[in-house]
Amino acid sequence: MKLLLENWREYIAEAQVKFQGILKVVPDSDVIAQAKDMQAQILEQEPLMAPLPETKLHVTLIHQSVLKPFRKIMKNMEFPQPPNISLNPEIKMAVQGDGSTAVKSYFVEVNEQEELKNYVNEVMTMLGAGTNHEPNRVFHISLVNKTGSPGDSVAYTWEYTV
Repeated sequence: MKLLLENWREYIAEAQVKFQGILKVVPDSDVIAQAKDMQAQILEQEPLMAPLPETKLHVTLIHQSVLKPFRKIMKNMEFPQPPNISLNPEIKMAVQGDGSTAVKSYFVEVNEQEELKNYVNEVMTMLGAGTNHEPNRVFHISLVNKTGSPGDSVAYTWEYTV
């Protein structure tokens, strides 16, 4: 039993949708393993950066500002199964600001951009809220930033530099 509890991620077969202020997809164990490999690659080049913990790796589907009016409904809502996700192999760096005040983080895009947009629209329609609330959202997983805290990654309106 102890071994099962220590290795619980290995037994998750599908991604899960969770509402925790934001609506997010927690990837399956294969995607998590791939993300961890990517984190290791980044840290070889950027040893002063910090990886996001495995338990914090996720894809934000809908930002909390969009969901604020629906919080009470969403706490008890049953969500449809999300599309399976896979990671684009290209690791990208995001930079916000200039010089010594610049903040950077590393991320990887999810291949299923259109499928996730459709999923988001389905959830928003279930809420009676219409569709296309964040038309410029790029679905991604933040991997590494200065602190290892997901909230310290550069916002999704990133300027991409590779």
